[in-house]
Amino acid sequence: MKSSVSQLRGRGFLRDEDLDASRHLSAAELTRQLDSTDAVERSAAVRLLSRPAGPDVALDQLFVERLTRETKLYTKLELCEALQAGGQETAQLLIPLLGAIGRNQHTQPAVEAFKKTSYPLPRDIVARVLARMEPVVLPSLIAAVVDGSRTQAVEAIDAVGFLCFYSVVTTPDRLAALNALTEKLRGSPDDELMQWKIVRALESFNHPNATLILERIVAGNANPVIVQEAQRSLALVVEQPALRASFDTELR
Repeated sequence: MKSSVSQLRGRGFLRDEDLDASRHLSAAELTRQLDSTDAVERSAAVRLLSRPAGPDVALDQLFVERLTRETKLYTKLELCEALQAGGQETAQLLIPLLGAIGRNQHTQPAVEAFKKTSYPLPRDIVARVLARMEPVVLPSLIAAVVDGSRTQAVEAIDAVGFLCFYSVVTTPDRLAALNALTEKLRGSPDDELMQWKIVRALESFNHPNATLILERIVAGNANPVIVQEAQRSLALVVEQPALRASFDTELR
């Protein structure tokens, strides 16, 4: 059923006339409008505040804080789009919130088959933002996989896989990401959610080590959902740029 105009506005859907109604406001007034009881006004404030060129970490801090408590769909989307334009400092604001907003995250390997040749969009809202940022944030995401809490790591894996699948990432950064994922896989023998997410992320790396890991999982993993994902990843790795360089991790 198609949503009515009032329903869309209740979710913060922004029209040109709504922008025009707030365009005369100063930055300070728009900042206050971020806390308006009207979702459309909040959406307009985000859109207008994010227009000026150049990074603004203080503003992104406000957007991040608003995202943690925003409940309306289209206002959330405005916040996400604004934050996606940030850089490393913005990523550092977001990473502690991985897995902490909403309840849409996977809690176990997904039974439903994902048969598309695209990389699935992360379900965690913060991982979605990070996955769509520029590759400069990849080292911060790798650090979250390696040193973050389990909650942060399982969502950061989705962002790493998505970013490496779609973005032009340097070979050293791509290899660093692959190394971090394989080490995490090795260190998580009893964590099926972690294994499943890493197996999915490996579709982004056309490297012999990734292929070997996936082949071993297909041959010997007891979980059919993980095996299915490994088979899918094996079919997709060949579409990624070949990684000829090696790294120090020895596969056993």
